[in-house]
Amino acid sequence: MADDNKPVVPVAVVDPDQFREIMGRLDRIEEKVEFYSSEKYMRAGKSIGRDLGMVYGICAALILVLAYVLFVYAGNWVRVI
Repeated sequence: MADDNKPVVPVAVVDPDQFREIMGRLDRIEEKVEFYSSEKYMRAGKSIGRDLGMVYGICAALILVLAYVLFVYAGNWVRVI
């Protein structure tokens, strides 16, 4: 009989062949979930990278245009305005 202070832990006996089969199935399921997750994050990363690339490109173009205006038309602001 179990003591009142200690919890009773149930014990299960499983055939080793069935255990290996189930673990193999769980490994295959885990691989599929990891593959789907990696594809999902890769697509999200590509879209974020594309968006950031466009923003950086626009900023670089604005800086080049401002630099061109400042250096070419320096002192001749009448032609710029």
